[in-house]
Amino acid sequence: MLESIVLFAVIAAFLLYRLLSVLGQRTGDERPRANPLERTADADQADIMSGPGKILPFPTPAPRAQRPVDEPRSLAEGIEELSQFDGNFEEVSFLGGARGAYEMIVQAYADGSTEALRPLLSESVFRDFQAAIQQRGAPEPVPLVRIIAADLTDVRMDGPIALVTVRFISEQVGGGEISDIWTFRRDVQSQDPNWQLSQTRAGVV
Repeated sequence: MLESIVLFAVIAAFLLYRLLSVLGQRTGDERPRANPLERTADADQADIMSGPGKILPFPTPAPRAQRPVDEPRSLAEGIEELSQFDGNFEEVSFLGGARGAYEMIVQAYADGSTEALRPLLSESVFRDFQAAIQQRGAPEPVPLVRIIAADLTDVRMDGPIALVTVRFISEQVGGGEISDIWTFRRDVQSQDPNWQLSQTRAGVV
């Protein structure tokens, strides 16, 4: 029995000696081992550079500059631009509505009816019409006989405001023809589908 204990002690001492020779002893000069779960500044930077969408430093695309409202463009380009904001815009139906608005505005102006004019005109145009009616005084006969032609001459966007210009050729009482160039406006962000007259000027027949 004693011989077995001595034998086991010798074996244990031998194994301990071999373990120390393999692992070495701490002297106080050893470099501390890095903690594999600890985040480092280098690792964080590596994640930033290799994260989703950041493998390559692609430049951020510059936003498209809004096209200046007074920049020349074709009528087709203007209609296409407006259609991107108002998918319901259609040239034929708009011109039909513009014809109706022209007749209503001419009639209301002749009658001196500011109540009928108010929803059809922008604030500035309404003030001009109202002042002219007050200066004129009594109603006057309607000069319009019929609309000969109504054609789009310009379509453009000014921010969220759509501006559509129509050239009207009309026959007046007495047989003469006149040309009116009217610009209608509508805020495409508004739920109100109605257009208002925002500018008028005389055209050339």
